[in-house]
Amino acid sequence: MNDAPEEELAAALTELEAIGKSGKRRPGRWEARALLIPLGRLVLARGEAALASEVARAKAAVEPCADAWAAAIREELSLSCAEHVQGTEERYLTLPNFDWEYVLTARERLEARVVAARALGEAPPEVLWAQVGEADARVKKHAPRG
Repeated sequence: MNDAPEEELAAALTELEAIGKSGKRRPGRWEARALLIPLGRLVLARGEAALASEVARAKAAVEPCADAWAAAIREELSLSCAEHVQGTEERYLTLPNFDWEYVLTARERLEARVVAARALGEAPPEVLWAQVGEADARVKKHAPRG
């Protein structure tokens, strides 16, 4: 993740359009990740209405392979949710060398993914999203103050 989400989003949209036009390739979780993180960051910063044209462009790009695209988004959301849940188990959070910066940054990226997925009409599985909420509560309980 860099500090140029506009550029990352433009590149991801161009790639998705190429995939959609090819008729041969199918988008996978890597393409989902490449789109979801910058799109989500921008939606969080500017609001969904400000990104309506980009959302529409993404939907149009993957229309020829909509099922594969939906599966790619679900896989990416499932993996990123699971990483957060597993990485914030109680036994890790109490370690003196726990990497708080990493887990908090990863949580921000997870939020961006989810916000973008919802803008595109997808969402993480409810059971997994509930587990993310439980993980967030553990993080809040143990996070260093300051």
